[in-house]
Amino acid sequence: MQDTVGPPMDAPTKPLRHQPIWLRWLAAASLARLPQTSLPVALVLTAHEATGSFVGSGLLSGASAMTYALCAPWRGRQMDRALLPNALGWSLLAAAAGLVATSIAAAAGAPLWLLLVFVVLAACAGSGVGGAYRSVLPHFLHSTQLTQAYAVDAVAVQVAWIGGPALAAVVAAAVGPQACVGVVAAVTAGGALLSWTLPRREPGSPTRQHSSVRALLGWLWAPLVLNAGIGINLGALDVALPALMTDHGEAATNGGLVLAGLFATSAISGSVYAALPSTNPLRKVKTRTVACVLMAAYGALMASAAATPQLWVSVSCLLVAGLAFAPGDSAVILLVSEQAPPERLAEAFGYFSAIGYVGIALASPVTGWFVTRFGAGAGLLLAGLAPLVAVVVVVTARGSKK
Repeated sequence: MQDTVGPPMDAPTKPLRHQPIWLRWLAAASLARLPQTSLPVALVLTAHEATGSFVGSGLLSGASAMTYALCAPWRGRQMDRALLPNALGWSLLAAAAGLVATSIAAAAGAPLWLLLVFVVLAACAGSGVGGAYRSVLPHFLHSTQLTQAYAVDAVAVQVAWIGGPALAAVVAAAVGPQACVGVVAAVTAGGALLSWTLPRREPGSPTRQHSSVRALLGWLWAPLVLNAGIGINLGALDVALPALMTDHGEAATNGGLVLAGLFATSAISGSVYAALPSTNPLRKVKTRTVACVLMAAYGALMASAAATPQLWVSVSCLLVAGLAFAPGDSAVILLVSEQAPPERLAEAFGYFSAIGYVGIALASPVTGWFVTRFGAGAGLLLAGLAPLVAVVVVVTARGSKK
């Protein structure tokens, strides 16, 4: 039975790690997020096994990502008006069912168009779930704990980006590509079951959600711009890092190892940042300032990697840049909860996720063109300039408004 729990009015007496509700939330959100990081690899391998073509692989993976991007705001709005965590659980189960259907259809030799239908349905059901999880936090955590909570969540994202692709690759090698999608479905179902142990959150009142989408985007413009820069950065890295390896005579697959290393250093720094007590001076700095400074440092270090001729220097710059990523990303996430009204948090996080997915989807082909025309350094430069330009836009626009 789910209890309705509200945010504590008094200052918290126990740290996050000693709060069972928070630990259950972290486990449920992590299980729900892992499929989003392992699914692209799983779909690529499944489609290639079924069709023998990487064109089909790209279509299947791209259809999933674009469905997430297009449906996340709409599904987030639905989550705001639904009873949580019930809506979370049923959405994840529907996504798991779509993935099971995809796995069975691929094993049965179904045509590509049928696989696309199942993948789109699964992505539609699962979109908006990540934002809904984050929207629940202010309902059972004290406001002074949200900074640390979002910092830990950012670390969990880095771990998911390390473990997700690795999980897909291991299962595909040991059992087969079709089983890979099935395992992703099982993890999704596990997240659904665990979500039902979270506290009950009543549906938001439609009368309090009457403000226009334009007004909501106006409140969120700063974190949206910053997350667009992050999305472009990640999309560019997916292409630029393998190209960097081949330019230096290394295997293209080593690019994935470098990206995993970047996320690993990011997870380490994010863990340190999350462990800072509320009395630490860094906790007193405005969230927007933290986000802009760290994202600017991340972009500058990454851009410097493009200017170095030695491979080991470029890789070192990328790993050091990762130290700024998770703390900066957690600050950008916290900005959403600070700017959006509480009754529209899931929708706000839906737009936040959507613009990141769009940035990734658009940056990959553009970076491919840059890399083909000018070399891997141009792709790395684009990856570094994206967060830098986003920070400049946020700072200058805020200055003009003042």
